[in-house]
Amino acid sequence: MTENYQLRKAAGLYWLIDMDQDGSEFHSPVRLNESGAFLWRLLERGMNREQLAEALCGEYELEKKNAEKDVDLFFQQLKQNQIRIS
Repeated sequence: MTENYQLRKAAGLYWLIDMDQDGSEFHSPVRLNESGAFLWRLLERGMNREQLAEALCGEYELEKKNAEKDVDLFFQQLKQNQIRIS
């Protein structure tokens, strides 16, 4: 389902844009921070939650439990913005 979205950087911020809108209801772009954009790119490659947490550990030198919390928060943000991942 990630193929319906595009990640863009504008004005120093990352934006996740729903490219599959039919015009009946507008979905505003979702702002992501740098780590959110990092996770989104990995999600596009098909990584699961555990792999995302491991990648965060390597990229940002986090402890695994903190990386897992960050991944959970990322998925909560996606859910709050009605972004479904298959």
